[in-house]
Amino acid sequence: MTPEGRIVARARRDATRGAGHDAIFLRNTPGRSEPRLLLFRHVQNRAYVVVAALLAHLLCGIAGADLLTPLTPTKVKKPHRGMQMVIGPVEVPSSSEITQCTYFKNPSTKDMAVNRVRIAVEGGSHHIHLYRPIDRTMVHDDGHETCNFALDFNVWELVLASQNTDLDWKLPRGVAFMFRAGEQLLAQTHFVDNGLLSTPDPGWATFNLYAMKRKKVKSFAGALFGQDRDVKVPPHSTAFATTRCVFPRPVKVLALTGHYHFRGKEFTVNSWDGQTTGVELYRNVGYVDPAFVRYAGKHQPEVPGLEWTCRYENDTDQEFTFGPFTDRNEHCNLFGFYYPSVGESEFMTCVQKESVVKVDVTN
Repeated sequence: MTPEGRIVARARRDATRGAGHDAIFLRNTPGRSEPRLLLFRHVQNRAYVVVAALLAHLLCGIAGADLLTPLTPTKVKKPHRGMQMVIGPVEVPSSSEITQCTYFKNPSTKDMAVNRVRIAVEGGSHHIHLYRPIDRTMVHDDGHETCNFALDFNVWELVLASQNTDLDWKLPRGVAFMFRAGEQLLAQTHFVDNGLLSTPDPGWATFNLYAMKRKKVKSFAGALFGQDRDVKVPPHSTAFATTRCVFPRPVKVLALTGHYHFRGKEFTVNSWDGQTTGVELYRNVGYVDPAFVRYAGKHQPEVPGLEWTCRYENDTDQEFTFGPFTDRNEHCNLFGFYYPSVGESEFMTCVQKESVVKVDVTN
């Protein structure tokens, strides 16, 4: 083993000692001359690992490399009761975009009911999602990979989603998301450095999950992923995309946020009962930092289904159709959260493809 390899191996071994902790891992990234630091979550012996990383830089003969690249994100205060998970760094080459899936385990050693969520992001974030496997026994090796397309909803269920630089969301009293000790999790991060978003430095995402006492939980929350795969925006046009779905049962809406790419100008959501477009629940104009609209108390709607519409403006010679890339594709996705779920967690998808809408629920 090379000298730098021995240092990294020692840092890896020492940093991962102790239950419930993960480490900074140093590894060479293809196409880059210097090693890359990958931070998954809480770090034990942080100072030792950072020193080892810097020493490995020198031993690798790359003292001229940029050692001023942030090794950690801007610090976000950890919950007094709960847990913190940090994803990054995600390096985004200039004029490009990166969608990355990071696999890790819930660091908590106890099951946890969460009634407040904070997701803080550094970089030009297009979206930050947190998933868990539908098969609760599934285990995936820790690590990360490029994952440009939507996840397989037969394998993964959405838990949380944000498109904001700093989302701080407290759920209504008695409502919570459930997280199981040590369960498999996946964070999908999409960072962009073209068009309307910029990521000159590595991207980071910090999840703060604030716990409440389990005995105070009255209802658990579920997540909705709505997607229109028939999106088409012709050249030099104003175009619209609409999807309607009826749920298996009425639900109370906790929060809604709409999602499209650079041609998107307006996103609206209304209630839908299968025949009639009802009251407007959500409206967002523009692209950057789309609204995350929360509902509580007397303002909390109970709906049998939802209808959402995206309006696009395209002044180019290019046609944009459904796909993951912001510079050449479009989306009309809806992320919603609701209660009560059946059981401690629930995931609902509403996907339109070739004018056929399919609704599936897992719990």
